[in-house]
Amino acid sequence: MTHGTDFIVPARRWAEIGRIADNLRSQLGQANTPRVPVIEIIERVLDQRLGLVRFEVGSREEMGRAEGYTCPKGEFIMLREDVYEGVWAGEGRARFTTAHELGHWAMHTNMPLARAKHGDGTPKYRLAEPQANQFAAEFLMPECFINAHDEEHDLIERFGVSREAAQNRLRYLHRNGRF
Repeated sequence: MTHGTDFIVPARRWAEIGRIADNLRSQLGQANTPRVPVIEIIERVLDQRLGLVRFEVGSREEMGRAEGYTCPKGEFIMLREDVYEGVWAGEGRARFTTAHELGHWAMHTNMPLARAKHGDGTPKYRLAEPQANQFAAEFLMPECFINAHDEEHDLIERFGVSREAAQNRLRYLHRNGRF
């Protein structure tokens, strides 16, 4: 996606996105697993075993600045080669990007999309990118595995996420009175 652009999608509450992420984790047998194997789920389960989505790796030349891409029709999920290598290496940012693309697939497949520009007044809950980010946070860091005493390093270690993702998740949970 080009920086500064997004797509308008049906409105979703963040709690609804959390339920979607939890439901998918549960369907995949990952409800009791703190560190979900996100790339294995996409590549080995959803693609190879179930044939629900085709997984592809794109070159830097092909994808440019885009780290990942999900076909609006839900036909494939593509990760840029360095992100793919990073997710297999357990890099937090790459794991988040991968879960973000899974979120697009789970929530935005076969939906009418209208372009939106950053700052045009469209609320975040109507934009594809913030929704996919919320999905990734919920999918990788379920609230049920987080307690009020957790700090950033706890989430980084437990879930294999970046410092930024851990900070954002804790900030969200505290801001919304979860702890």
